[in-house]
Amino acid sequence: MRRFFDLEILDRSFGLAAQAFVALLPLVIVVVSVFVTDSADVMAQSIGDRFGLDDAARTSIRVLFEHPGVAAISWLAVLISLLSAFSLSRRLSRVYAAIFEVTPLPRSQGWRGLVWVALQLVMLILTSVLRDLRDGRGAAVAVVVVIGLLVVWFAVDVAGLRLLVPTVAIRLVLASAAVANAGRFGLGIWAYAYMPKSLSAQAAQYGPIGVTFAIFTYLLAAVLVYLVAPLIVTTWVAWRAEAKAGELGVE
Repeated sequence: MRRFFDLEILDRSFGLAAQAFVALLPLVIVVVSVFVTDSADVMAQSIGDRFGLDDAARTSIRVLFEHPGVAAISWLAVLISLLSAFSLSRRLSRVYAAIFEVTPLPRSQGWRGLVWVALQLVMLILTSVLRDLRDGRGAAVAVVVVIGLLVVWFAVDVAGLRLLVPTVAIRLVLASAAVANAGRFGLGIWAYAYMPKSLSAQAAQYGPIGVTFAIFTYLLAAVLVYLVAPLIVTTWVAWRAEAKAGELGVE
């Protein structure tokens, strides 16, 4: 717990979640709008179907994601969203470097941040496809989909850590990804129980702003999983090293 507060993990999580909200979500919307005419309807339907939302919540989500259909504005949105997402990756890299106690990425390695952004978009697409395969196809398919999600999450976490903190030992990367996978699985269960009620209640009371609160809460929880996982691993490794040193000292 001491390292959690020393590294200001909660404060950094709020900052990263806020930046993810204004970076990754608009980028997803812009990407969707490239392939479909009404991205707001697609986003509202996708989120609504996933969490089983009522009509009021779906309407609020559609209003939240509505945007002008002008090509010039869309390309400007792409540029701004990419720059913001790139900034998010660099910020996350610095937090990871503090947790693992390594040197942050130099500016010459900035391309890693762009690859990380692309990796997150690929993960979103793959997880969305896997979840769609699960609907109405029985328990066996649902189990296969869950296993597939865990594999995708683990692979993306390992690749992401290798991109943002390449000097960290691979055993620490694998352990962090495994812990994050367990945390994300728990987060998924929590979101399945929490998000439908929260989104519907917030939408009924506050409209699109209420939906923003609920989505930000989910993003904050996800960021905490990302950061607490390597913190647990590095703290445990340090504790084991101290315990081993103490045993050798006694001998």
